[in-house]
Amino acid sequence: MYNRYEDISKLIIDMDQLCVADDGYVYVSKQEDYNIAVDMESSYGSLDEIKSFIIYLVKHICELDNLVQRFNQKKRIKDGGRGYVCLPSPVGVLRFDYSQSMENDPFTQEKEFPYELEIIYMENPNSIVFDYWNTKNCSQLDITFEYKKDKFFLRKFGSIDCIPDDWEEINSNL
Repeated sequence: MYNRYEDISKLIIDMDQLCVADDGYVYVSKQEDYNIAVDMESSYGSLDEIKSFIIYLVKHICELDNLVQRFNQKKRIKDGGRGYVCLPSPVGVLRFDYSQSMENDPFTQEKEFPYELEIIYMENPNSIVFDYWNTKNCSQLDITFEYKKDKFFLRKFGSIDCIPDDWEEINSNL
């Protein structure tokens, strides 16, 4: 499933073609292609202010989606998460601190990533959230990226929080 968003011709990368639809979204691909949209209601700026960043982000969607899939295949929560809830969480929200709750385990993870990118949220210029929808059951997966120094870094994968910049280089079990 890697490179599933690599066909740049199915993505809108011309700033003049970006516009806010009646539902408050800016569609960055056609429905028959990928059907990916940016939610403008939660955006940190107007469309004119963020058009260039949307285009930049769209050009990196494939790379970011591949990063999400690699994390899904390479990491898992130790012992099913028992005893590893470390971060302050709102009542009813379970969050795991990456450094204390994650381990490498590439062999037991699903081979297929059953999620498709649907909505992108840009609530501030340094934090991008990809809202993935499950294709097999009714669930969603929120992925947060931090944008700094012209690069994107995976920061949150569902309930897993505080993911370090170098998570892929960390080979030993944590």
